[in-house]
Amino acid sequence: MIALMDKNDEDLTFFVEELRNSGIEATIHLIDNSILDKIDYRIQAKINAIKEISKNLNCSIGIVGGFVRDLLLENPSQDVDFIILKGDMQDLTQAISKEMEGKVGKMSNQTLTTQIRFPDGTVFEFNETRKEEYEYPSRVPKVEKASLLEDLSRRDFTINTFVLFGNKYIDVFDGKKDLENRLLQTTREPSIVFNEDYLRMIRAIRFASKLDFTITDQVIDGIKKHADNLAEVPHERILNELKISFGFDPTKTFNLMKHLGILVALFPEIPDIDLEKNEFHSSSSWEKIASKFEYLKERNIKDSSVLLSVIFMELQVEDSFLYNEKRLELIRVEEIKRLLKRFTFSNKEINEITLYVKYKDSIENLLDFQSSTLEMRLFLRSVDPFLENLIHLTLAENSTKRNPIELFSFVGKLREMNSKKELVHVVPKLDGNEIEKHFGFKDREIGEIKLILTVAIMKEEIPNTKEACIEYIKRKLV
Repeated sequence: MIALMDKNDEDLTFFVEELRNSGIEATIHLIDNSILDKIDYRIQAKINAIKEISKNLNCSIGIVGGFVRDLLLENPSQDVDFIILKGDMQDLTQAISKEMEGKVGKMSNQTLTTQIRFPDGTVFEFNETRKEEYEYPSRVPKVEKASLLEDLSRRDFTINTFVLFGNKYIDVFDGKKDLENRLLQTTREPSIVFNEDYLRMIRAIRFASKLDFTITDQVIDGIKKHADNLAEVPHERILNELKISFGFDPTKTFNLMKHLGILVALFPEIPDIDLEKNEFHSSSSWEKIASKFEYLKERNIKDSSVLLSVIFMELQVEDSFLYNEKRLELIRVEEIKRLLKRFTFSNKEINEITLYVKYKDSIENLLDFQSSTLEMRLFLRSVDPFLENLIHLTLAENSTKRNPIELFSFVGKLREMNSKKELVHVVPKLDGNEIEKHFGFKDREIGEIKLILTVAIMKEEIPNTKEACIEYIKRKLV
């Protein structure tokens, strides 16, 4: 394999010698030009310029991690992480910033990393070779400079340890085989990897969902063993990973969370209970969730608030006073708000998810109770601009329990009605000052009359003009 190197492979030669000093004989692989050609030309131009600057400073650098993995899967990204094998990172990044008009981020002494943001918005990361030591029970590692092998060894999965040099890459942990077999395997014994950072269990799900990989049995056992320890991870970090994972494949993400014990660890308030089973119903709440995710996946729904609301809709609550459906829904919404705040959802996300839960049965109820035009328009007014997401959730829900033909027809009617915004978001042309001027009404009375006019316009009893509003008040209220 060393024969793949030539006199121009200075960085690669340095890398190989470093590994050899650690007792590792490097495995070098050649990348076909047809794969390299898929790198965005703007990214490639920046990489080439950085390599030239590095060479002039007598530095040795390589590209490591996800960029190389995705390139080998023939889906190159723009997230480029450089590892600095030799030379001063500060001198190198300052030179790159000056010559390429980039802005250097603050150097982190804790992680030995920094970033450069280029004028086009592209961000490259630069890392010293480093190792991490954990002093339990602390989850924050002590980071210090280390050998190349120690740096690669601290990483999570074998497919994230490739190092790229031009048209060649080095594979220390036989990750190429895992990549070809579409397997997710840790660089070391799984319990060690996950005990260092419990968030890696969620990252395993994210990579499996994004890449459509299979998690090895050894890694599965390690996750099951440590799933309960996710309680020690800041909830916002978990949430960020889950949002990304659900966006790739909601069905696979959910099924893995269930199988690996992560769903129970994160959301014990959402139990797997048996449901009434008929020709439409699934047999349990988790199977119902999985069916709804599959429906949304087929329609390419990736909004994280929509997807996560599917789980929260199955939250089980009890009314200790009296069973009342409306009261139970209010309790459920308040409990969901508490859960969402616990996971540091934004106020916008909390409002959206609770709206989906609150109105989850509304479309079906409007159909079943043969609601009036006014009732439908009032509903549309209350859920805009989330109607389409609610429709997707309603159809997903009903895909598990009823023939959707009638529902499809009703949804079409709602969409057509919602297209006439002037009859949904009604603001009477006759304002409060004019009502007072023409009829002498004051304060609260004005508000009540405006509401009456709004309803009359929505029911299409009168057009929304000043003249029609005045005549309606004269006829009905004076």
